[in-house]
Amino acid sequence: MGAAGTTGGRRRGSTLTREQIIEAAVEISTAEGPAGVSFRALGTRLGVVATALYRHFRDKDELMLALADQIFVEIAGRFAPSGDWAADLRRLALLGREVGRRHAVTLAWLGYRNTGGPGDQAVALATLRLLLDAGLTQEQAVFHYELFTDTVMGLLTVDAMRESLDEDLRRRDDAALAALYATIARNEPRASRIPALAIATDEDALFTAQIDLHIQAVRATATGPGRAPLPHGPDALPPGADASCP
Repeated sequence: MGAAGTTGGRRRGSTLTREQIIEAAVEISTAEGPAGVSFRALGTRLGVVATALYRHFRDKDELMLALADQIFVEIAGRFAPSGDWAADLRRLALLGREVGRRHAVTLAWLGYRNTGGPGDQAVALATLRLLLDAGLTQEQAVFHYELFTDTVMGLLTVDAMRESLDEDLRRRDDAALAALYATIARNEPRASRIPALAIATDEDALFTAQIDLHIQAVRATATGPGRAPLPHGPDALPPGADASCP
C-alpha cells in the first residue's frame, strides 16, 4: 500500500504545495541551470504527474519568476535596518551580491525581469524606505530607487553571467581582456601601466566603490541647495542651453 497522499508510489497532486515546487525548481536550477527546469523534470522529482503542476503555475515563465524571487526573499529575510540609511543601503547591495553569487545561473537568466513576488516587493520597500530616510522627496526617492536598482542589478547580472561560464570560457575571456589592455597600452603611452593595474583590480572593492558613488549622489541630492532638482528634464540643462535642441 502506498504512503499517505500517494497512489502507486506517486504523490497526489492535491497534496503538493507551491513552496514544494519552488524548492524543487531551485534544486534543479542550481544543479543543471534554468534550462533543466521543466514540468516533466519537476514531476519526476516530486513524484507527481507533470500536469499537477499547472494547478500552481500556468507556465514555465511564471514558475521561473517565482524561483528567481527566492533570491530576493533571502535578501529581505537577512536584511535588518540599523538606522543608518547609507550603511544599510550598502549592506543591501552587498547582500544582493553575496546571495546572487550563490544563485548565479538563475540570476543570469533573470537579467532585468521583475518577479513581482513577495521577495521583490520586500526588497523594493526596504530600498525606498532607506532613500526616504536619507531625506529625499518622494520624486527623488523614486528616481534614485530606479537608478540604484539598475546599477545593482546590472553589476549582479554581469557577475552572474561570468560565474555561469565554465572555466575554459573564463580563461578565454580573461585572455581577450588582457590583449585588449595590452593593445591600448601600445597605442597610448599614458596608459602603459593600465594592463597590470587592470589585472590587479579588486572586484569586491570595485563593486563597493560603485555603490558608494551612488550613496554620495543620494546624499548630494538630499542636502543640495534648495533640494537640487533631479538630473533630467529642462531644469537639468546648463545655463544658456536651449531645451528645444536635440
